[in-house]
Amino acid sequence: MRAVIAGRARSMWTLAVAGLVGPAVAFIVLLLVTALAVLLMNSLYHFTGTSVQPLITFEAYRRFFTDPFYANVVMQEVRLAALATALCLVIGYPTAYAITKIGRPAWVIAAYILIFSPLLTSTIVRAYGWLIILARGGLVNWALGSLHLTQGPVRLIFNFTGVTVALVHVLLPFAVFPILSVLLRMDPALREAAADLGADRLQTFARVTWPLSFPGLYAGAQLTFVLAMNAYVTPQLLGGGRVQVLPLLIYQNISDLNWPLASVEAIVLIALVWIILFASNLLFRRSLLLSQAGGR
Repeated sequence: MRAVIAGRARSMWTLAVAGLVGPAVAFIVLLLVTALAVLLMNSLYHFTGTSVQPLITFEAYRRFFTDPFYANVVMQEVRLAALATALCLVIGYPTAYAITKIGRPAWVIAAYILIFSPLLTSTIVRAYGWLIILARGGLVNWALGSLHLTQGPVRLIFNFTGVTVALVHVLLPFAVFPILSVLLRMDPALREAAADLGADRLQTFARVTWPLSFPGLYAGAQLTFVLAMNAYVTPQLLGGGRVQVLPLLIYQNISDLNWPLASVEAIVLIALVWIILFASNLLFRRSLLLSQAGGR
């Protein structure tokens, strides 16, 4: 009897949750499917040079996949996103780990404000700030010249380097937060047990902290990579037209009324991000299964 009552309660709870969440999910899915359908239809249309004609053709696809320029843009965007993600993780993991070791609450709050304050500032403002810092007469070149590390000003803007530096600054909080949340939820008794078994700090980190924090590291990597792939303002301002990525080309083609080519570029960007995320999910699950099998 109790089992029947419990089953009915679970069913009612499931229906209640579905009733609350279902409309929002359906609305989001409808918007996503509609947007993808519009992109697909526009990608098949014919562009005359001044207007778009509703004639089914694969002109835009043929141009995108046969022109080496677009292949170079895709490769450069993936390289930019991968490098920015790697740097965010290299900087973000020690930062998150150090925050968990801070004992005073006031210092913890100060660290939070320092790390997450960029999110309170407009992306355009941050980009212009980096333009000033990395310019020929900016703070970085002044410091390098004062220390006699360079013979003259180093070009740090309107190139791949400047875009990477600014992207890392913009995306770093998105790498720190998932790692920090996982580290804070970690049971301290596990590290204490490792110490009781004779493990030193390095062994405890390598065999306890690092494996258990890998889900946060992976989540931060995914979030950072997706945002880097879709970045527009930072490559536009810091790249100076020399660092081409798909979001910039999409905007340029929309401005030129070439909607078919812009739609193809948008579809390629979406597909590229989904494929990379799907492949990374498979690799993560496989590595997790292998680590669990090895632990047994």
